[in-house]
Amino acid sequence: MKGFTLWFTGLPCSGKSTLAERVLGILLERGMYAELLDGDEVRTNLSKGLGYSKEDRDTNIRRIG
Repeated sequence: MKGFTLWFTGLPCSGKSTLAERVLGILLERGMYAELLDGDEVRTNLSKGLGYSKEDRDTNIRRIG
């Protein structure tokens, strides 16, 4: 099977993490390998100290990639 990436984007507190966790559960139930990267957790660990300016968001995305 070919791999794919799902990005959930939207306003803060709009349900992105909840939806992503449900989709993750479905994928795992179907025997697929899946990982969930939550933006809040990534910012806490990998991108600590970055803000939300365009430059900082771009840096955050590069670090995730």
